[in-house]
Parts: sequence; C-alpha cells; structure tokens
Amino acid sequence: MFTSGRIAFIIFFLILFIGYLIYAYRKDIKKNPTYFKGSYKIILALIGIYLCYFILTRIFY
Repeated sequence: MFTSGRIAFIIFFLILFIGYLIYAYRKDIKKNPTYFKGSYKIILALIGIYLCYFILTRIFY
C-alpha cells in the first residue's frame, strides 16, 4: 500500500510542515504576545483528547 518513496515523502513533508508551523508561531508570538496567552493549554487539551480517542478505540476494537 505504501511504497518506500511515499513513506519518505510523508516524513519529509511532515518535518517541513511542522517546522514551518513552529517558525510562523514563534514569529507571530513576538508580534502579538497577548493573543497567545494560554495557548499551550489548548494544545495539551487536543493531545489529551486524541490520546483518549486512541486508547478507547484500542480497548473497544
């Protein structure tokens, strides 16, 4: 289903995409720090929801 070329592309794309997101976030936080107060709580909540979903689907599947 996934060839080695596709897997390499996915990994390369994810690294570049996440790197750009981090760069853009750091650039924006310097301009408007008031908009980013508590944003880590939202990120942690999203990760927690994803983990709960992952764990529950593994238990009940």
